[in-house]
Amino acid sequence: MDWKSISKVYATKLKSALDVQRHALQLANLSQARQAGITEAQINKLQQAGKIAEKQMHRLDNGEFRIAVVGLEKAGKSTFINAWLGCDLLPAKTERCTFTTTQIYSVQHTNEQRFETEPKTTAAFRLYEDELTSQSNSADRSAAQKAVNDLEVIRKHRNTLQEILTEGKRSQVFTQLTDIKETLTKYVADERYAHAMQEARLYTRELAAVDGVVFYDVPGLDSGLSKHIEESKAMLADCDAIILVQRRDISLKAYEQDLIRFGENGDPYLKLADKLFVFWGQVDLQPSRTILEEDWQKLLAIWQAENIPENRIVRGSAGAHLVLQGFDIPKIGSLSSVQEKMTLLTDITDLSELKQATGIPELQCRIQHYLNIERTTLLEKRCKGMLEDITNTAQHIYQTISKLYPEDPEQAKRKQDENNIKEFYQWQKPRWDKIHANINKISKNYLDNIAIFNNFSESYAISVQHKIENLPSRQVDARNLVFDKCSTPVFDPAASNLAWREKLYKESRELLNAIATNMANGLVQEAHTLIDDMKQELWHSDDVESHLIEDKQHYQHDLERSFNTLFMRFARPVVETLIRKPVGSTARTEIIKRLDVDIESIDNYVETDEPAFHRIKRYAKHGSSLLTNAKLRSEILSTSAAAKFVLRKNFMTNIAVDLLEEAADTISSNDSNHYDTVVLEVEADIQALEHFLLQGIFDAAGFKTFREQELSSLRDSFLEKESTWLGVMQNEWKNGNPALLKELPPHLQNLKFDTVVSDKLRQLGIALHQ
Repeated sequence: MDWKSISKVYATKLKSALDVQRHALQLANLSQARQAGITEAQINKLQQAGKIAEKQMHRLDNGEFRIAVVGLEKAGKSTFINAWLGCDLLPAKTERCTFTTTQIYSVQHTNEQRFETEPKTTAAFRLYEDELTSQSNSADRSAAQKAVNDLEVIRKHRNTLQEILTEGKRSQVFTQLTDIKETLTKYVADERYAHAMQEARLYTRELAAVDGVVFYDVPGLDSGLSKHIEESKAMLADCDAIILVQRRDISLKAYEQDLIRFGENGDPYLKLADKLFVFWGQVDLQPSRTILEEDWQKLLAIWQAENIPENRIVRGSAGAHLVLQGFDIPKIGSLSSVQEKMTLLTDITDLSELKQATGIPELQCRIQHYLNIERTTLLEKRCKGMLEDITNTAQHIYQTISKLYPEDPEQAKRKQDENNIKEFYQWQKPRWDKIHANINKISKNYLDNIAIFNNFSESYAISVQHKIENLPSRQVDARNLVFDKCSTPVFDPAASNLAWREKLYKESRELLNAIATNMANGLVQEAHTLIDDMKQELWHSDDVESHLIEDKQHYQHDLERSFNTLFMRFARPVVETLIRKPVGSTARTEIIKRLDVDIESIDNYVETDEPAFHRIKRYAKHGSSLLTNAKLRSEILSTSAAAKFVLRKNFMTNIAVDLLEEAADTISSNDSNHYDTVVLEVEADIQALEHFLLQGIFDAAGFKTFREQELSSLRDSFLEKESTWLGVMQNEWKNGNPALLKELPPHLQNLKFDTVVSDKLRQLGIALHQ
């Protein structure tokens, strides 16, 4: 079967194989497939074979056959290609002259001939500069120096390089190769422009008699840039044939050995010997025929050690071939001198025979034979390897997964559900026992956590301080407004005292409600925190909270009502006693008598260093004088020590300092002092109220015990709902809770029969059958 026919056959087979690969990967990448035993190695094998197969298929579809022309810098690759094309086209100089990867395509018609250029993108050019900068610091001194030189060239010619970057892709048609020599040299070898080029593509009739052949000419393997090394690796792994242009040196250089390694390892389906040709060039530089023959035999032995047969190695001189063809290449020599040298080395005098002795016609002949005969066999070998890797791996995946997932899902689904439910029940009971124990531990740790309780009590203290600090009528402007209303025709202390206290009393009652609400909010947050900890035991199921707190708003209102009840039971008597009526008034005395029992019970919880506050009733009777009057303190409290409770002056800005320090009977009777006396009396009561709320009411109201009871109730409610949680566990299992599934045996993790697996399995089966 000829090349075109077999190309069509294998293009079709590869297309079918890629369809198999696609279905196999879709199946293999499912989590169920991994659980069934499909390995990462199998997936990687499919992916790798698929990439190579897809490239091969596209080349076959396009009728493209890639031949890589590689070698060290200055090995004569460009001269070799020129000789092959029969035209002194590509620049070949003693200094470095190839910066850009050049692709040469074989076309059959003159009107198809063209030269295309594609510059780097701006981002790619920056990366190129970065790589050169990195390479300039390389330990390889030769590579580092090349990079330094390139960077200097780029700096020097940045304007012309920028022109190339901005001009975009270009295409130039031509009739003769000589028509584009100047343009090609500019883009491929002129350092003022070539550094900005990504690649160049030449379409010519002169390449080969076979349509679709592509020569790839890249910068030397030893160019010093990892970019060129990576390009060579990729090209050698992907190409259909390789022509190594070897300098007249006999031993293989390090980069040439790299080439052998890349070619051997890069293509898993063909050996290097299947596709490598060696052109040992520059033989016209040999000193004598004897030495030439000796070196030739050494060279053959070296390549034989690499398993490269002799019929794949040709010796010659591309430069001599061009000169003998009539091209004037001074660096090679004149026609007569080259003819003389070649005759000396070959003992051939006939010009036409000497042209044959340059090796170019011989290599062309061997390449042509390769294209006509060998490549068909090698294509079969390569494609069969890809097909086997894809189909065998896909077949193994199909067989492995089909043991657990039949293509018809319905029958297996019913059976699997029955078995899974039975086994889940057996797993569930001991797991609940562990949850029960953990809930007890969680709730105990939470209730015993001093830091959490301190946050709760501190929240109460902050709320008290903030609310009392911000009582509306306590503010100076509001207070003055009340006093002004009671100053017709003159300031009336008694009326002002009563009027101000009336407003403060109403606000204080509202304050108690607000504090109770804040406490309820805090406890609700704690309840949610505890519930969140409990939820972890049921794999964060959203059903936990709804079963423990059916109505969040109702739960909030219940807690507010409970806190309000507790708070009012103990805080309201203090407000009633201290705020409602003035010190020494009959009404205040009656309130004290009426609330005597309640007040005395609160006294048992008050903790304070200030003797004036040891008894609420006693302070209520004497008011601020018990803090400011030394004589009264001595008589009532049996102490002459100054009060440890210091009245804050920020709400008494207009009161003389000595009013707080002298006894009450020393206060003069002018209007100003009457005003200050009212402020001092009421403000002292407000601050005393704050003190009692902070130092006694929290404990007296039993907030700590109430908190413990509520949180313990949540724990008890959780433990009483065993049947509910067993149902929740089943729901979480059926809904595929990933945290729960991790705990289950592998076969129970497939809680629902996934029809996706069966569908993908069926599709793979169809593709394999086809």
